[in-house]
Amino acid sequence: MSALPKHAETYMTAELAPLAARVAGLPDEAGPALRERLFATMLDWSTALIAGIGHEHHARYVEALLSPLESGPARVAGTGGRHPLAGAAAANAAIGHFWEVDDAHRISTSHPGITVIPAVVALAEAYPENAAERARPAIVAGFEAVLRVGSHLGTAHYAANHTTATAGCFGAAAAAARFMGLDAQTTLSAFGHAGTQAAGLWQILDDRAFAAKAFHASTAVRNGLAAAFMAKAGIAGAARVLEGRRGMRNAWKLEACDPSWLLPADVPMIFDVTIKAWPTCGQTHTALDCAAAIAARLGSQGKQGAGEIRRIVVDVPQAALDIAGVTEPGTVGDAKFSTSFCVAATVGGRPPDFCGLTPDLVADPSIRALAERTSVRHEPAFTARFPRERPARVTVETADGTLFTEERSFRNGDPEQPWSEPALIARTRDILRLAGTPVDADRLVGWARRFAGMEAATGDGWSAGELFDIAPQGANGSGNRR
Repeated sequence: MSALPKHAETYMTAELAPLAARVAGLPDEAGPALRERLFATMLDWSTALIAGIGHEHHARYVEALLSPLESGPARVAGTGGRHPLAGAAAANAAIGHFWEVDDAHRISTSHPGITVIPAVVALAEAYPENAAERARPAIVAGFEAVLRVGSHLGTAHYAANHTTATAGCFGAAAAAARFMGLDAQTTLSAFGHAGTQAAGLWQILDDRAFAAKAFHASTAVRNGLAAAFMAKAGIAGAARVLEGRRGMRNAWKLEACDPSWLLPADVPMIFDVTIKAWPTCGQTHTALDCAAAIAARLGSQGKQGAGEIRRIVVDVPQAALDIAGVTEPGTVGDAKFSTSFCVAATVGGRPPDFCGLTPDLVADPSIRALAERTSVRHEPAFTARFPRERPARVTVETADGTLFTEERSFRNGDPEQPWSEPALIARTRDILRLAGTPVDADRLVGWARRFAGMEAATGDGWSAGELFDIAPQGANGSGNRR
């Protein structure tokens, strides 16, 4: 069904029309490189989802987002029963973000996977016929939308708005539209509905309401799914939701948006996504990589330990100060957004890695004292390179006056510094420990491989529901509390 706007010219000239056409026209088949990327993408997201079962927020989010009086076709990690499609997708979106181990994208400054894959998995459960064949291009389409819209909106938008929430709504809408086989005109209407509902403000950081961050992903997925179903029903959305007189850019007073980001290229943007190396805000990662390199050098010289360090100086782009500038963190949630604390912990020999970021670390008096001797400064030259790069420099002065300096432009796990497959699987095993209950990592890896078409599916083929059989049930945050 086509939801053609009242005037055909409106559709033809809308800035989002090329992206809508790209989403609708993506081929069903994936080549070898794309299959490998889909394997890594699905393994990354499913690992984060299962780990989220062991987080203290799990029970509260499930209570808030799922009604015990409603049932449906879809499942939620860590719970029994089945739930309505949109509610299940929204809950899984949040659960996958609890530990901050899900993917990231530099230029759009977003977490695309949690806004795209939960929608597709819920749809695959609700409509299981040829699910993998429909889900693969749907995920590629969703990533294309969230990353292109987020990159288009730019750093001025990101300064006040959580791009995962705003552009993520387009990602969920695109993924759902492609899964359901909507044409380009109808997909454009889905974008119009998504833009009307896109929201998510960084005030949560200013007020230290860190537990609310995962809700941004939930609303993006819920609203994106609704947008696609509205368009499928023939209800036209605003075709010029970006550029119109009362569209998103004018409403948000955005003047420096690059229109070229809305014009799809031959290579899907899913290849540009980072698989994270640290369970902290992505703005801290380059500095942490620098700090880890210095810690290794200190260890080789017998100088490792907080007491050996006189001071640390961290130079970063302004965005890192704005988003990850928390000082004196009181909880693990605070610490994830504290560049000074995380760098101090790494240099001090207690890195905040997938197994190390604990309440005990946050309370460590020697690390807290070293964090007080750590200054984080704005480097204008780094801001000029942001967000195409994530530059950072860390300088450590030891007690005897020796200086150690490391500088990086990119993060471990960025497309320029990708994971090897063995390292990616080892990462999976580390993160799954956060679930608080043993998880069959090999089975999860096989599930992701079969989804990507890298291994032959047996029986009835690949099943989205198998993921929830692999995941522990009923933990509700009773595992590792951090």
